Amino acid sequence: MFEQQLLIGSVFLGGLVSFFSPCIFPIVPIYLGILSKGKRTVINTFLFILGLSLTFVSLGFGFGFLGKIFFSDTVRIVAGIIVIILGIHQMGILKFKQLEKTKLVAFNTAGKSSSLEALLLGLTFSLGWTPCVGPILTSVLALSGDKGSAVYGGMMMFIYVLGLATPFVLFSFFSNELLKRTKSLNKHLDKFKIIGGVLIILMGILLIANRFHF
Repeated sequence: MFEQQLLIGSVFLGGLVSFFSPCIFPIVPIYLGILSKGKRTVINTFLFILGLSLTFVSLGFGFGFLGKIFFSDTVRIVAGIIVIILGIHQMGILKFKQLEKTKLVAFNTAGKSSSLEALLLGLTFSLGWTPCVGPILTSVLALSGDKGSAVYGGMMMFIYVLGLATPFVLFSFFSNELLKRTKSLNKHLDKFKIIGGVLIILMGILLIANRFHF
């Protein structure tokens, strides 16, 4: 039971920490500006999350299916070591330049409704941000493939999306109050990176030890 709670909590926190990464959090106002078009902020936010879920959960299904084919004790240990290295990178001890790059994904929504734009933004979100949140995302994907089950993999990514989406929902409901505090929170983003790094290293250790059971 404890290991199940640890697994779910770690993956959820991984999504939460991803939101507060230095390449996502500072431009949250830009995303909220897009999602607030047509004064449908809450509806557009949930459509954005739906797009996120479709993309990330599909990744989880894919890794879970591939895990059934390729995952073994050796692969699990290697994956755990890679995850630990990514955790060290997240903490800033090691630097991999490719994991520092990110960009907004542009798409043409001229003439389209704000709701469709929100859904497309969610679907394409991962394409621009995957390199930035790569260490945490890779850790969760490694866990997704650990059991060799597509359903299990999809479930792990859904929990990750819940963590990532929760702040978006809060900001959509309380945007005026919370946006005033973004500047003060920006000062603490490095701390969130360190927390994320510790979390990733923990995932890597438990993956190597095969201590995740669900």
